[in-house]
Amino acid sequence: MIAEAIPHRSFIETESVFKIGSESEPAGGTVTYPDRKLRGGYYTPDSIAEALAEWVSLKSPTRVLEPSAGDGAFIQALSPRLARSARITAIELSSEDAILADGRGGGQTDTFCGDFFSWYEANTPDQYFDAVIGNPPFIRFQDFPERHREVSFELMREIGLNPNRLTNAWAPFVAVGSRALREGGLLAMVLPAELLQVGYAAELRKFLAGEFSDLKIVTFREIVFPKIQQETIIVLGIKGRGRSPEVSFIELDNGSDLSVERLNGVSEYVNDLRHDKEKWLQYYLSNRELGLVREIEESGAFRPLGEYADVDVGIVTGRNQFFVLSEDQVERMDLGQWTIPLVGRSFQIPGLAIYRDDWDRLAEDGHKCFLLQLGDLERGELSSSALEYVQWGEAQGFNKGYKCRIRMPKWWNVPSVWIPDAFLLRQIHRGPRIISNGSGAVCTDTIHRLRTKGWVTGRDLAAVSMNSLTSAFAEIRGRSYGGGVLELEPSEAESLPIPAPTAALDIDKLDSLVRSGNTSAAVDQIDRETALSAGLSASDVETLRNIWQKMSERRIRRKRRRTQ
Repeated sequence: MIAEAIPHRSFIETESVFKIGSESEPAGGTVTYPDRKLRGGYYTPDSIAEALAEWVSLKSPTRVLEPSAGDGAFIQALSPRLARSARITAIELSSEDAILADGRGGGQTDTFCGDFFSWYEANTPDQYFDAVIGNPPFIRFQDFPERHREVSFELMREIGLNPNRLTNAWAPFVAVGSRALREGGLLAMVLPAELLQVGYAAELRKFLAGEFSDLKIVTFREIVFPKIQQETIIVLGIKGRGRSPEVSFIELDNGSDLSVERLNGVSEYVNDLRHDKEKWLQYYLSNRELGLVREIEESGAFRPLGEYADVDVGIVTGRNQFFVLSEDQVERMDLGQWTIPLVGRSFQIPGLAIYRDDWDRLAEDGHKCFLLQLGDLERGELSSSALEYVQWGEAQGFNKGYKCRIRMPKWWNVPSVWIPDAFLLRQIHRGPRIISNGSGAVCTDTIHRLRTKGWVTGRDLAAVSMNSLTSAFAEIRGRSYGGGVLELEPSEAESLPIPAPTAALDIDKLDSLVRSGNTSAAVDQIDRETALSAGLSASDVETLRNIWQKMSERRIRRKRRRTQ
């Protein structure tokens, strides 16, 4: 076993981490985790496991680490390709899966059941392995067990990284796995595309760029794991410090297209990203496109949206089923005095402005566009109809949900209710769009709300919002998921460069164009009156529009392929 190959190290075999088949294994196994979603257990397709195993085996590694073995897909693919003297060290949290994985190792695998980070802390096999291969669990930060998080974050801090509360479980697997590699060792991991685009992964991207002399990034046009809304990538690296990495990027249709021939045939990218602040999504840009983006960022010619308005998430009710009502429900339960106008879906605001008569039509058509706002009233101060409705909600258990429970005893008091000057769609199909609010409505958290600053109005911002510049930067600054939708968090929205408001644009005419579906004409007009007048050339505007269209079409294409 590998414990014998590392002097002065005793591999941990306790009630929390034990070796499969050893005397320390508890009778009948132990730690089972039946909820695969919570522990991020989505197993690797055979085509991907085979291709990565083939790529790793070409370098004839003798010591391989699989830090999240799952049911053993990589072990099964790799074992027949290794020399008989080679060893695989595998760690898996679930005892059921660890037993499966151990059985697929062909006698070359030492499988440990337990938390990988606890195992690593006990053994610290720094720079020991020739290869690290695997598919780390895709666990959101809120589902990352605290006892595992503490150990993993401490290991990350030891190598100079600073994880925060948003850091998901896969990130420390990558960082610690890289730490385990010797110079010249191979990294082969299936990861979420968050690595390319989310802010909390910026430090990890910079770390990888400093640790690896060669990086290959493989992306897919289709969803690799159909049961989850998660775009997946593959990261292949050769560890080597001291110079900027040679980076190759390849996009395939799906996992079945993956092969060593395709990987080794990829040409290097020549654009040199600033890994400390530029997302790896920008590898999709040409040198000309990347240069223009940097020139605009550094020139200060366009101010960020955050200088014109504060962007905030919409109202979090805690239970829309209770708080968001239709006109029929309001009348039937006599709640009229307790409701205010609401928009909660993007299709309810199809243009660049929404007026009261627009909202009235929504109500007449039966849409759920009323927000129940009982306020900071005691139970005894509610009307009989409101109290009856509250009691009905309690009978349904709505008051026990987290967001409602923390408001107890007045769980019906929805916080932070105010009428915004404008709305901004949080989840975007083609491009960002600001909608002037002339309806007096509030919004749920599916839509961001804007409060303008100084002399600027919601109409001013709506009139300039649909343009090639802002749309291109939204694709770069935002993030997309498996469903093909672009999402902007408030801080990302506030960072977007936006043309200065101008009287040359007629919001009503632009609103009419957008409502009729002629958005391209609206964008053309806004580009002419803003970007060109601010000093960008027609060629610059065309380049920005190409960035926007290229990157938006890429994410939308994934959605179309998934639904075919």
